[in-house]
Amino acid sequence: MFNTHSSTDSAQFRYDVFDSIDAIDPDLWDGVNIASNHYLSFSYLSAFEKGMKAFMSFRYLLFYNLDNQAVSTVVFQQFSARTSDLLQNKVAAFLAEKIKSTFSENPMQILVCGNLFASGENGFAHTHLVSKKTVLSLLNAAVSENFSDQNIRVPSFVLIKEFWPSFSDGNSLKEKRFMEFEIDVNMVIQFAENIRNMAAYIGTMNTKYRSRFKNVYQKSAAVCKVDFSAKQIREQLSLIEKMYEEVISRVDYNLGVLDIQTFVYLKEALADNFVFTGYYLDDELVGFSTAFLFDAFLDANFIGFENRFKNSHKLYQRMLLDFLDLALHKNIREVRLGRTAETIKSSLGAKPVPMKLYARHRSDIASKLMRPLFASLGPSTFELRNPFKN
Repeated sequence: MFNTHSSTDSAQFRYDVFDSIDAIDPDLWDGVNIASNHYLSFSYLSAFEKGMKAFMSFRYLLFYNLDNQAVSTVVFQQFSARTSDLLQNKVAAFLAEKIKSTFSENPMQILVCGNLFASGENGFAHTHLVSKKTVLSLLNAAVSENFSDQNIRVPSFVLIKEFWPSFSDGNSLKEKRFMEFEIDVNMVIQFAENIRNMAAYIGTMNTKYRSRFKNVYQKSAAVCKVDFSAKQIREQLSLIEKMYEEVISRVDYNLGVLDIQTFVYLKEALADNFVFTGYYLDDELVGFSTAFLFDAFLDANFIGFENRFKNSHKLYQRMLLDFLDLALHKNIREVRLGRTAETIKSSLGAKPVPMKLYARHRSDIASKLMRPLFASLGPSTFELRNPFKN
């Protein structure tokens, strides 16, 4: 299903709205994705929608200029959540009770411009014919219309996630009543141009951290890793799900759970650009990791493991080192390790990169009331380590 709209924000644009990516011409969609962002590619979105459509709904916007040229694409994910799902013990008890009494426990509709399961600016793409600031204005106008003519549930909250420090158009969103919040940092490693393998990278570390790297490799020496095909992922789904759920059960704050079948669809759709690694100990699958390979960076994504092997075999640290090794093997100079376990990741040489998101409720009063919740998602405090030689 799709509908065509004239943009209320500017007479120079119109847009089509689709409720499935498969209703769109792949070449038309990907032609706008000039940055080659996998998370905004037709292949990724089709696979992701196939895996997650039972848990969330999707809206895809295609913007055109007066010459009928496609100039921007926007992706929305919408899901239902109760107030307690949003709070998760993140705000003081007295304030939590006030919020709950205001919103009740009736499910609210949350509309996300971006990807609930991936960090970074994954909500929209645009060509050189339009600026990012204009795209933000256009998508805000579309949000304000609430897709009312599509008979869908009107969202209570809108999140636009999430932006790197280079993003300079935040004021345009704040002018539209969006609140700006800092969230947990993304831990990122940048390799110097002369670093071509792990031996060279470890050689830049001081003695203390070189010994730690060596200890990880020694303790995980019996662990074998296998690059999984879609067939192998499918065969191990039940165990993969168990390990994934074991990890996310210990996450401090989590709004979504991935349907594990999505891994199969992603591997089928993206092939070598989606790397699924299985970790075996004595022929038993004891862990897995996933990563997306971009031209300029590796994005470490999901992990899961048997907790009993986390310390005895340094399984988690081994996965992190394998992300670095994979990037160097592919001549990728940047590794994005995500927002958890900041201290451990800093001991590998990762640096914290600030991230921001923007949020708004239909009601200004409700937005102000929920400000403490989003503020509580701000950067966690952690010990930042420097493993490099002086």
